[in-house]
Formats: sequence, C-alpha cells, structure tokens
Amino acid sequence: MSKFNWNLYAASFEALVERGAPPEKAEAASQVVAKDDGTKDNFGRTAEDQQAVNDILEYLQEESDAQQ
Repeated sequence: MSKFNWNLYAASFEALVERGAPPEKAEAASQVVAKDDGTKDNFGRTAEDQQAVNDILEYLQEESDAQQ
C-alpha cells in the first residue's frame, strides 16, 4: 500500500471544495488520490475507491454542463 500523501490530500480537497463539490464527496475522492500508487494497476484502487473518484467526476461534469 502506498504511503498517504497529506499534501496531495489537502490540495485535492481544497480544490474540490472551492469548485463547489460537497465536502463528503471531496473527502472521499481526496483520500483515494492521496494513497494512489503509480506502480500498481489502476493505482492500486479498490472498486470502492474508484467509485468515490467516479462520483466526484460525475459531480464536476454536471456542474460544468450547468454553467454552459
């Protein structure tokens, strides 16, 4: 398992919340990316991890579409 990167977590969480993401979705996705391991397939993410990332991407895409 990859070491948890607190700087990446904080940057991700802050950026997502600033974009209007719900804090609970930002928290979940930020925890995933902070422990990604680039040496493993799919960064070592579990199905649950990937779902958290998918959820935040879905949210951001919906927000982007709404602004257009």
